[in-house]
Amino acid sequence: MRTTVNIPEELLQEVQQLSRAGTRREALVIALEDYVRRQRLRRVMEAGGSLEFELAPREIRRQSNRRLRGADE
Repeated sequence: MRTTVNIPEELLQEVQQLSRAGTRREALVIALEDYVRRQRLRRVMEAGGSLEFELAPREIRRQSNRRLRGADE
């Protein structure tokens, strides 16, 4: 989906550098995915274990692969 937004240039550059993303789009997707993951984890922590939390095997592999790629570079 195309969306036009005004993002501070310095912030976008920092996200792209820290994420080691090749493109601005990739940097934004990584940042958004990370935000969603952190919010989900926060909700689980706040629930004190009263929620059933299950990751799909595909999501676990994707997260593991992302961490491994980041460690190799």
